[in-house]
Amino acid sequence: MLSAMDREAALAGFEAAQAEWQSAYAKVPDEALTYLKPGDDYSLGGLQVHVNWVLAHYLRVLEGAVVTQDPPLSEDARDGLTAQQRREYLAEMARLHDGVIATVTGLDGSAWERLTPVVYGPGQEPYLTSPEAVMGWLIDHYREHVQQCADLIEEWGALSRSG
Repeated sequence: MLSAMDREAALAGFEAAQAEWQSAYAKVPDEALTYLKPGDDYSLGGLQVHVNWVLAHYLRVLEGAVVTQDPPLSEDARDGLTAQQRREYLAEMARLHDGVIATVTGLDGSAWERLTPVVYGPGQEPYLTSPEAVMGWLIDHYREHVQQCADLIEEWGALSRSG
């Protein structure tokens, strides 16, 4: 995770990380959206489903949910997407991303580093979380999947050429 950062740096980093993810994901050919590497949880197209799920989860945290009750991840994460579904998930990502920005921008100055106990799942102990920490996690999460996406495109391409 990033070390302590001010809100403006976090917002800039969040925008840059999303742009990096969008650039990586834009390279996924429509035919590869259903590619699932053996042993992986997410298809190549499903990475976008997962990215959106994480954005929605942390948006709820930023909006003040003390206990997050996340819906299950869509089967689309494993099965992949059609080209139309890709467009829908990208539009949803933009909405969620903007929601995170609006929520963080609307925080009063003292809230940025304030630790609040959040229960992330049933039966779990509260974990002290701040908006600053959430933004670091979201930035890291976008970037975590950039190289993974490139690697999966390469693997899919090699299988396509050989098969």
